[in-house]
Amino acid sequence: MNSSQALVRRSREALSALALQFLLGMGANLIGSPDENSGAARVIAGVILGLHALVGIGVIVVAVRVWLVARRQGVAQRAALWAFIVIILTFLAGIGTMLTGSGWMSFLMSVGFVVAAALYVRVGVSALAREPSSDAG
Repeated sequence: MNSSQALVRRSREALSALALQFLLGMGANLIGSPDENSGAARVIAGVILGLHALVGIGVIVVAVRVWLVARRQGVAQRAALWAFIVIILTFLAGIGTMLTGSGWMSFLMSVGFVVAAALYVRVGVSALAREPSSDAG
């Protein structure tokens, strides 16, 4: 696998993780917190919220991986770094949402999702633009 393909693959991993995170967050918002539910709904809410937190940690790990590959390849380094920073700030907004129940913090998480996704698309496109053309020969 050439270097550009590795960065494209990491960018896709980041986008997939963000999509899963977004869906779990929407599920958590629809169902509500475990405290707002009873019975089986309370358990389901707890599981979804727990998965949302775990995937959030995974998103951070993937952000580091993208940034490291971008640095190693010398492609889209700034976009990868900004994506990592946005992911950290979004994770902190998630913690703030849990601690305060603030709708604004939840809104900041959605903004972080959109900005990070756009940055990862930029990283992937930059990597693809750097690939040698297969038309030669």
